[in-house]
Amino acid sequence: MGGGHKLSLTMLFIIIIIHSLSTNAGFTPPDNYLIDCGSPQNTILDDGRTFKSDPQSVSFLSTDENIFATSNSLPENVSLSLYKTARIFDCESVYKFIVFEPGRHFLRLYFHPLPHLEYNLTSAVFTVKTADGLVILHDFSVRQNTDSFFKEYLINVTSDDFSLVFSPLKKSFAFVNAIEFVSAPNELVPDSATAISPQGVFVGMSGYDLQIVHRVNVGGPMVTPKNDTLSRTWMSDSHGYMVFPKGDKVVTVDPSVVNYPVGGATRLIAPDQVYSSAASMADSGVSVPNFNLTWEMNIDPGFDYLIRLHFCDIVSTSLNSLYFNVYVNGLIGVSGLDLSTLTSDLAMAYYKDFVINASTISNGLIRVQVGPSDLESTTPNAILNGLEVMKMSNSARSLDGLFSSGNTSHGRSKRLTMTVAEATGVAIGVIMLLVLIFSFVRRKNKAKGWDEGGNSFTSWFLPRNASYCSSLLSSKSKSKSKNGYSSVFFSKVGLGRSFGFNELRDATKNFDESAVIGIGGFGKVYIGEVEEGKKLAIKRGNPSTAVKGSFGYLDPEYFRRQQLTEKSDVYSFGVVLFEILCARPALDPTLPREQVNLAEWAMQKQRKGVIDTIVDPKIAKSISSESLIKYVEAAEKCLAEYGVDRPSMGDVLWNLEFALQLQDASLQLDRPEEDDAKKTKMVGSKSVKKDDDSDVSILINDDSGVMMGSPLFSKTEDIEGR
Repeated sequence: MGGGHKLSLTMLFIIIIIHSLSTNAGFTPPDNYLIDCGSPQNTILDDGRTFKSDPQSVSFLSTDENIFATSNSLPENVSLSLYKTARIFDCESVYKFIVFEPGRHFLRLYFHPLPHLEYNLTSAVFTVKTADGLVILHDFSVRQNTDSFFKEYLINVTSDDFSLVFSPLKKSFAFVNAIEFVSAPNELVPDSATAISPQGVFVGMSGYDLQIVHRVNVGGPMVTPKNDTLSRTWMSDSHGYMVFPKGDKVVTVDPSVVNYPVGGATRLIAPDQVYSSAASMADSGVSVPNFNLTWEMNIDPGFDYLIRLHFCDIVSTSLNSLYFNVYVNGLIGVSGLDLSTLTSDLAMAYYKDFVINASTISNGLIRVQVGPSDLESTTPNAILNGLEVMKMSNSARSLDGLFSSGNTSHGRSKRLTMTVAEATGVAIGVIMLLVLIFSFVRRKNKAKGWDEGGNSFTSWFLPRNASYCSSLLSSKSKSKSKNGYSSVFFSKVGLGRSFGFNELRDATKNFDESAVIGIGGFGKVYIGEVEEGKKLAIKRGNPSTAVKGSFGYLDPEYFRRQQLTEKSDVYSFGVVLFEILCARPALDPTLPREQVNLAEWAMQKQRKGVIDTIVDPKIAKSISSESLIKYVEAAEKCLAEYGVDRPSMGDVLWNLEFALQLQDASLQLDRPEEDDAKKTKMVGSKSVKKDDDSDVSILINDDSGVMMGSPLFSKTEDIEGR
């Protein structure tokens, strides 16, 4: 019995020693491909890793040509030697690596545009994908020669080889400076996590590929690959992540103090430097602190995210004295987190994974907060040691937009896109029709402004308030034209005169093609002539159910609810308002990446307070600042993330009319010498003028009445609709 007891103690001691060695030992990746693309010789980094030269790696590459770019000098913000060379691909090219052990692999890509006599790398546009259909980068480009991009992914490889495809856009090319394809430990990404919304357990993480978007060492300095077993980089939270830095107190201990539990976190999850520093709540000077420590990270909307938080209680002096809550985007992640119960010791490493649904993300931000719990028996405090934010691939197997490897947009699925096309066709048709209305109003105002000899527009985006004319007109009066067709209708809201379809058909000689003066996306504009030679611009609608720019106008809430509402139209109208203000389409893939989507770009500028920098230069000088603020405010409310937060179209109209009044008031102050004739002159589609020589513009559909009232411009600058 005694011998058996000694044997058991010996075995236990051996197990403890083996575990201690395993947690301190490094990780040797079965697959380890490091390539310095375009370099004629091997490159050794400061962390000791050796990247093979291009000639030594050419066996992995399938391409038609060998084109390289080299530079001995780099911008001050680009110091890594891997950026000094690049390989250029003017056709689809593939790197193929043998996989000795399937599972999670790090894929790290380096991009920096270098000078080349024939290829301007800042104009390169290309897609990076895998042979089995994962889209890594779609229509990627680097527009500034001072920029460098490092992209890091965790890809689940299930086959015995891995192919990385560089596919240039037509008439363009691709490039890359360096590639890493390295095995990752299986324990790095468990298959389950805590779901935030709805609350529960998320299972099946192995079916998702990940992009590391943020990796932060909270309370400590930047951790370089030299100090991380898996060659990761951890940014310091002093780089703008902390929302209220004065509210935290940094705590650090010697890294040797950190312990790792059996079956829990290891140094492969995060290095000692992460767990040995933390941010805790600073002394607020009150008995009951009522604030949270908050970190914010910019992300791409439309994706689910895996969020990993690292904790290590290096602030407490005894067990069971620290309880706090964890929040993600304002939703409770953990209530009353007790590290002592979870780890049974102080200074013990612990991490927690959360999955947050795309529907809970607004304004392209993820917010992580820790704050005191409601337990009154403890001293209010909260800590965080590190955090990671990882984008999860969507149902189209993409980590960059709604595109599959076949270069087609899928959204949540092929079926979803078909549903979008069917459900939004009519709605988009209405939106595009509104674009034409606003375009005509702007062109009319421009023509009128120049006719008066001024250099600014009388009105720059909306018809004049109806109240100007409503007091002058009765609700309805009848008149008969020479052909007996028409009646004159003056509404209390100043919409002007109503025409019958037959009268307008005669005015345009049965819509003769010779009378066409403009072509829009949903019909043609004709010049017509009615009683006593009065000229009209008449639009004959031609509605289409084809999708025209859906993804630029589509309510993001549709992807969550798969249902279009009236508030979906409000969102689309908000995009139209910014189109008018900026004189550019909702989507423009030729622009830099952050400017492709007009709605997102405009909202970013608005949050930074520099929306005036993207206003159409042709109208920028003539807009009063007060009017612009009100106009942008109306558009911003339309683009609210959730439909319930968006205004009604009536409220939008009220705000736009108010913005117009502010603009008019500004113009009157600028031109006090304006004579009485000009003061009484009605400008805009809501004005009414009974002069026989007045020209009017009309917008009609075959089955509707016609509204009239705005002066007709005699020439169209661009007869093709946008």
